[in-house]
Amino acid sequence: MRRAVIVSSPLLLRDCPLKVLLLLGHCRFQLSDCGFQCEPGLRIKLWEPLNDTRVKGVTADKRIAGDALLPCKAPCSTETTMNLSRLSQIIFVGICAGSFIWADAIVCPPSTDFNHNGKPDYVLYNGGTRQTAVWYMNNNAFAGGAFGPTLPAGWNVIDVADFNGNGKPDYALFKLSTRQTVIWYLSGITFAGSAHGPALPSGWELVATADFNRDCKPDYVLYNASTRQTAVWYMNNNVFTGGVFGPTLPAGWRLAGVADVNADGRADYLLFNPSTRQSATWYLAGVTFIGGTFGPTIASGYELKGTADFNGDGMPDYVLLNPSTRRTALWYLNNNTFIGAAFGPTLPAGWGLVAP
Repeated sequence: MRRAVIVSSPLLLRDCPLKVLLLLGHCRFQLSDCGFQCEPGLRIKLWEPLNDTRVKGVTADKRIAGDALLPCKAPCSTETTMNLSRLSQIIFVGICAGSFIWADAIVCPPSTDFNHNGKPDYVLYNGGTRQTAVWYMNNNAFAGGAFGPTLPAGWNVIDVADFNGNGKPDYALFKLSTRQTVIWYLSGITFAGSAHGPALPSGWELVATADFNRDCKPDYVLYNASTRQTAVWYMNNNVFTGGVFGPTLPAGWRLAGVADVNADGRADYLLFNPSTRQSATWYLAGVTFIGGTFGPTIASGYELKGTADFNGDGMPDYVLLNPSTRRTALWYLNNNTFIGAAFGPTLPAGWGLVAP
């Protein structure tokens, strides 16, 4: 099984019988027999079928809970066991407070969670030595670091995601001169193998990875600097399975990150204008632009480098870097609204932040 689905863990789901443990009154699933651990503060969507046929034959549903941050409680008071070899949009089933429910949300682990604690980490790169490193983070606090593999000449880490579905982040590499992509599979920070991905068309660059078709498999995000056009290439591990054009960016703006900003289960574009320091979010349905809103203006001297949920509230936050001082900062957001900030660690001389 290659999908990370729904609500309880930073780990990916593997092939195994699923024991679905459900908390009465809290509608909280926990998959303990697959190595999952209960993590607080994850966001799910609950639905109640109008025709209570235990999934089979369900033809209609209604939303009953919306997006909610549900508390993590233990022990579980109701247990429902089922065997699933494959998962579809109907993911888990159980009885919650007397109502039959299933969950339609797909929640993937943080793409830069290298130590499997459910919290995003920093990925660093030294352009002089081509060395990579991972800094383990606890919110904004540095909690340790380790060197990662050294890249070949001419290659850059563009983003980090789990491409082979083993629950461990991998490097997505891009070589501008040949437009070739490669996936470096990692076990923690140890190089465990590689595979060539597709070569990009002339004029296009790989700028990000994210799951756009909701299969919990990272896809490529491409950008053409001449036309400002974006595109998404759907990927199955390192294999190209299809592509579509995305929206064209306005002049002066660049793509700073991809995340589900409005918690609708779909990836959105995070944009940044270096001249004005303005940020913006473009809400997407798949690759279709459905609306946009301005976010906060970034402080002078800082650049918007990426986005991830650092404070565990289910909403992506801004990762900022001051190139002059190498100081990082986190801006905590609720959708596009600034709600607080904290300084992160300062990077060593010669190192840059490549993810998140």
